[in-house]
Amino acid sequence: MGGFSELDYVNFRYLVHSNVVVSMSQLLKGAEKFQLQIDADEKVQKAYVFFTAYVAQVRPSDVELSYDLARAISMLYQSNCIQTVKRRSDEIELLDSAIYFLDEIDRIGEPGYQPTEKDVIRARVPTTGINEIEFPYKHAILKMVDVGGQRSEQRKWIYCFENASGVLFIADISTFNSHIDDGDINMNKLKYSMLLFKKIGNNPCFGKRTAMILFLNKIDIFKERIKKYSIGVCFKDYKGGEGYEEQAQYVNDRFNRLVSNDIQHEKPLCKGISIHF
Repeated sequence: MGGFSELDYVNFRYLVHSNVVVSMSQLLKGAEKFQLQIDADEKVQKAYVFFTAYVAQVRPSDVELSYDLARAISMLYQSNCIQTVKRRSDEIELLDSAIYFLDEIDRIGEPGYQPTEKDVIRARVPTTGINEIEFPYKHAILKMVDVGGQRSEQRKWIYCFENASGVLFIADISTFNSHIDDGDINMNKLKYSMLLFKKIGNNPCFGKRTAMILFLNKIDIFKERIKKYSIGVCFKDYKGGEGYEEQAQYVNDRFNRLVSNDIQHEKPLCKGISIHF
């Protein structure tokens, strides 16, 4: 991959290693949720003890995927228990790239491993804090404020809303059949995105001149998932067909109504809502 330094490769390698460990931890948590027992096989049991002891003392950001750790993860991943969880992965919190990385665990666990372009694209970095980026556009300087998407970061958003000329809200449309199960929040992921979108759209900090832009991303994953599931699992009142365009348009309309309903009641929240796939 051109453009990356040796230090970049090192950072990407650690990031992929972290994603692998987090992914296996999430699958094991799924096994607990489904009340599944780890395979009785001695090698699988040893792998489980080794892995859980490791993650108990190391933060995900400090992961170094040693040969022994990679072998333990590979052994667990092939077990009947984890494969059962994998088949029900839509019911648990799991990184989008989890299956990809775990399928590649033998390659990723090699001592001389260097991330490929596909690895880098799929690696996930949690957005934390508030980051500002300025860039020129025609005769103006545009400032983009990137806020942390994690739930623990949401209380900081209010400080970025004042005088905003536009809001870009990114929602993962493919999560229509996935759930959040995290402490006090237990609900459909797409419904949670809609809840946040409505909350932001109703925020009094935004006036008539604030443009609201909604980007429904991961449309490629959405296209694959609707081959197995209908959006009816999320929207019980959906009576449409099984095609991509009809289902995507329905999700589009549901988001649009969250803002449009208030506008119809003469409470203009924003300059307008623009939805993109």
